[in-house]
Amino acid sequence: MAKMWAMFFLSILLVSVMNFYAVVREPDIVEIAELHEHIRESVKIRGELTSYVRDPYDSGSDRIDILVEDGYNVSEVRWTETGLLPPIGTLVQVVGEVSEWNGRIWIAAKGAGAIQWDKSWVPTVHTVNLTGVSHDPTEFDGDLITIVGYSGDVLEGNVTRQISSLMDHPSYGNADHVISVAIEGRLDQSYEAGSKIIVTGWVRWSERDFRWQLQTHATQIEVLHAAGAKRLSWSADSTSWSYDIGSLVTIEGEAYNDSGVWWIMGPGETNKLCLLPHENDTSGEISDFSGRLVWEESRIQLCLDHGQVTNAINPTGDFGGPTTQLSTLVRDPNAYRNQTLNLVGWIDGSISPDYDKGYLADGPDYFTRSTKMRIIIEGARSEWIETGTKVNVSATLIWDTVDARLLLQVHSISIWENEPIPVTTLAWTDGYDQWQWDINTLVKINGVVTEENGTLWINREGTQVGERLCLIGDGTELATQAASGSSPLFWNGRLSTEESVIERDVQLCLDRR
Repeated sequence: MAKMWAMFFLSILLVSVMNFYAVVREPDIVEIAELHEHIRESVKIRGELTSYVRDPYDSGSDRIDILVEDGYNVSEVRWTETGLLPPIGTLVQVVGEVSEWNGRIWIAAKGAGAIQWDKSWVPTVHTVNLTGVSHDPTEFDGDLITIVGYSGDVLEGNVTRQISSLMDHPSYGNADHVISVAIEGRLDQSYEAGSKIIVTGWVRWSERDFRWQLQTHATQIEVLHAAGAKRLSWSADSTSWSYDIGSLVTIEGEAYNDSGVWWIMGPGETNKLCLLPHENDTSGEISDFSGRLVWEESRIQLCLDHGQVTNAINPTGDFGGPTTQLSTLVRDPNAYRNQTLNLVGWIDGSISPDYDKGYLADGPDYFTRSTKMRIIIEGARSEWIETGTKVNVSATLIWDTVDARLLLQVHSISIWENEPIPVTTLAWTDGYDQWQWDINTLVKINGVVTEENGTLWINREGTQVGERLCLIGDGTELATQAASGSSPLFWNGRLSTEESVIERDVQLCLDRR
């Protein structure tokens, strides 16, 4: 009886320890640029506090909308707390759940401990910011000030007088503060909306427009980071596209000529965008279409002016030109920076349809390659790109400010169909320690398929229970195994991870679907 009581109290202690760990476990620190990969997850970000608004809808709530900036990436934080905030420019650490709705992403933070900072993180000198000006603009009336922010409109390079705006977020829908900017003089070139800039000018009250305005000259605008073409998503609310009128945009679709009326067709029957075609456009062409988003009066709708595609910062190249060797590129990458190149190589690491990053190598495997480069693939895909696949790539070599390295932004990719895709053979003698390196790749393994309580397993021939691999089948495995008796067969599929509800752990499985 004493032993049973001891076991009972030990079990209570273990459960308490597990609950305590679940409460105190620190979430992972992620980059702001990677928040879209952590929807509905609790994460931690770190960045500079650039803006905030208390009770944004005047509803009497305890909510504060905060903008946190990390380099050129900005995240919105919706903090449910009436506590104090540090001065603008302070480095803060935010913990919360990543939320997404209608294409907008933010972090939902709750409680006094959700936003933290150290005294050493508070800047000693505070520059003027949009938040400070918005709280009391009369304090700066007639003063010459310098503000860092994001251009809310395209800054034209061929006009002598224009009205733009300065925001605290590169996206208008996520911005908390926007101030009108009157610009005199010509800029050296046009800059897209969302470009990060420093503006020096006079704060004045515009009697004509009944609003505060920042009056400046083109020579007083410094561009810190020039934004490129914005990608439009078919899944987003099309009415939000109106915010990007006049901007350089990119959208993937199929060109369609309906009796002289051109469209870009997206997925489904209702997704389409008016197209002002380029002279080289052909009906049925499927690609990324870049150009200015304009309001076409004759058709009374938004249109993509494809005739301005040559103004794109990262123009899409096409195959047929000279091919650059990857080994030549890595010897002097700065010589090819911002250039669109044609490359041939092999994919190192399988890339799933819902992920856009990977590596391009100059050899099909570890033993034959001498170099590889990080790639980001534009556009949507429905199929995996397997490890060891030989591909043609049209890509622009760009500087990634988030990861602080050069990478290839891939505009188009085509697979060599006559090149075999390698399939790794798993050996039972290797086990998990070796198999984990082949997760998400195509593999094959020799064994006998059995079913246990509705779960399929691939068992090693002639061994005790325990040497087996979970199987996610396509419904034909048991019949195939029955036809061959108890003889082992080779089973092909993708090595994946599967959460076991019963065992409360994550196990490797062969996915044959």
